[in-house]
Amino acid sequence: MAAASGQGEAPRPADAGPDAGSAAPALTVVQDGAAGAGAAQVGGRTAWGAARGPVVVGAIPQQPPGFLPRPALLKQLNRVDWSGSVVQVVTGTPGVGKTQLAAAYARAKLAAGWRLVAWVDAEDAGCLLAGLAAVADASGLSDGGSRQDAADVAQAVRRQLEADGERCLLVFDNVLAPDVVRPFLPAAGAARVLITTTQQSVADLGTTVPVDVFSDQEALAFLDGRTGLGEAGAAAVAAELGHLPLALTQAAAVISGQRLAYDPYRERLRTLSVTEYLAPEQDQPYPDGVAEAVLLSLDAVQTSDQTGVCARVMAIMAALSAAGARRDLLHAAGRAGALADGGRRVAPAAVDQALEQLVDRSLLTFNLDGQVVIPHRLIMRVVREALARRGRLTVAYRAAASVLLAHADALVRSRDRQAVRDISQQVTALLDHVARSAAGADEELSAVLLRLRFFSLYCLIELGDSAPRAIAVGEALTADLGRVLGPGHPDTLTAQNNLAAAYRDAGRFAEAIPLFELTLAARERALGPSHPDTLTSQHNLAAAYRDAGRFAEAIPLFQRTLAAREQLLGPSHPSTLNSAGNLANAYRDAGRITEAIPLFQRTLMARERLLGPDHPGTLRSRNKLASAYRRTGQVAKAIPLAEQTLASRERVLGADDPKTLSARHNLAEAYREAGRLAEAIPLFEQTLAACERTLGADDPRTQSARNNLTLALTEAGRAAEAVGGPGSAGQVGGDFQDDGP
Repeated sequence: MAAASGQGEAPRPADAGPDAGSAAPALTVVQDGAAGAGAAQVGGRTAWGAARGPVVVGAIPQQPPGFLPRPALLKQLNRVDWSGSVVQVVTGTPGVGKTQLAAAYARAKLAAGWRLVAWVDAEDAGCLLAGLAAVADASGLSDGGSRQDAADVAQAVRRQLEADGERCLLVFDNVLAPDVVRPFLPAAGAARVLITTTQQSVADLGTTVPVDVFSDQEALAFLDGRTGLGEAGAAAVAAELGHLPLALTQAAAVISGQRLAYDPYRERLRTLSVTEYLAPEQDQPYPDGVAEAVLLSLDAVQTSDQTGVCARVMAIMAALSAAGARRDLLHAAGRAGALADGGRRVAPAAVDQALEQLVDRSLLTFNLDGQVVIPHRLIMRVVREALARRGRLTVAYRAAASVLLAHADALVRSRDRQAVRDISQQVTALLDHVARSAAGADEELSAVLLRLRFFSLYCLIELGDSAPRAIAVGEALTADLGRVLGPGHPDTLTAQNNLAAAYRDAGRFAEAIPLFELTLAARERALGPSHPDTLTSQHNLAAAYRDAGRFAEAIPLFQRTLAAREQLLGPSHPSTLNSAGNLANAYRDAGRITEAIPLFQRTLMARERLLGPDHPGTLRSRNKLASAYRRTGQVAKAIPLAEQTLASRERVLGADDPKTLSARHNLAEAYREAGRLAEAIPLFEQTLAACERTLGADDPRTQSARNNLTLALTEAGRAAEAVGGPGSAGQVGGDFQDDGP
């Protein structure tokens, strides 16, 4: 995964073996950019409106086998559309088909060419914020890896829907508490929000669309359509299962798969003792017939699958998030030997075959592109309780944990933000499952979970939008390691460093700095002043000092780090260049700009040679040197650099990319400062038009472009042409800054 801080030291993959003595010490966060700097510029208009084709986000379920449309309910949803209501709440008891109704509605809107169709698992705040962050990532509302808080990014999605929600749908699936979702619901606009819930307290959030069990006619039509047995005898099966759609899908799959008649199936239902097969994990009872129907489905699959892969897939799925698991994670389980006897590897094609069988049996569902496997919560509960009754639940959790750890190692330095976000959610789900069972006492499982917690903390920080969750994970992890391993153990120090990084991202410098100081002191004692881990700690402490405005303490640390890395790694090593860039930034921020310029020059020359003229790091260095020249009155030197930066960004990123807008604005400012107003004004006008079109009128960059255009027009004697008329400029001057060393 790309370092959240820009050009940080790349972490080494954690050892995937069973030894708990090193719980992933290499997953150390290195922070280069300023905390909070480079944060997502949110609330703009670059999202779905500028996308090519529809923006589709989240695991929207496919149409399942034998799907029975419920046109009256869909008509009711569309009638709510016509009334102008923003939020619609689909309510009902578990298993009545709320999610399937919402999915059918979402698929219809996608088929109709809606601009945004997003599906967010909203079972808890963490899942909801992760889902909205994925919407922001996909639609251009966030800058991946920035230090923006997840709640702020989620609010940006809400504001975007309020401002530009025409033909946009956002589904919040399985909302359990109204306060979790309420802050992120659009208060106005043309967007449609659909909520599914079992909780009456959530119904007050919008126009309610109640969903009930199948009617007699619907139940008979469904069973006949799925089994081909006609309607005679179907009524008795439907009555036995309370007309509940979930139970009827399980019944139909078994009846058709085993070629049973209705009466023999009903007899199996009646003779099945749930208490004999399940060890309840909840006090809440199942809806009538659900547990029995699911048990018969699981038994039918196990009977027909001689390889045992299907049963193991279900066990792994039951240990993971109810929002679903990516298909490649299950492929990884097959390669790791977690899906067959004796640790035998199972090829991806065989895993896919098992998944197809489970989907055909209505035990699992795919998302629209088939890359996410989605379970039903009640079915997964039956699987866990059945495993617990047989004493196999801990084994299933061990297998899931080992697969997650191996898959997590493969994602280190991955640029696939959604894959990284997903693995963190899977770790959270597994930890929650284990906490509700007796499996937490298992030493082997606890050791693997410890390492997964390390990875989850690292991921949350590197994603750049999850500081509160990272702090919660990091505080618990650091406390546990300090108690078990001691405060000076390398793993404790790594967790302590990463917790401090999360505090820094949240702007909590009073908590970050003491932890960075403790970590540095411990590593200097244990490893010496020139060890790479010591230099990382020294660097992170310097960055925290700088962010807190303590430049007198930051600059000597940056100087020491640069000198050590020059000696150890050479002057052109990426880590050395990062140190030079960070020292230059500190000089600049402290007002020592003349000392910053030689370092900016050196960094630019090295990056042009090593990375090429259009690399993001090179462009960032060129922009910073140009800005430094302008701040010292050397605008003639700044202009060629600014021209190069704009040309590169237009060529690589396009005319309207936010970084291109920054480059165009900064070149216009340089022209204005040089008195070249005839060249500055057209660039300011282009920048303002693009900012208004892509970012919105209230974005800080739009306001800056407007004010600086007013200033340039006034200086050119054309104040009457300024937006808002003469004297309309607010704060003027200044660059759109790039963050990073």
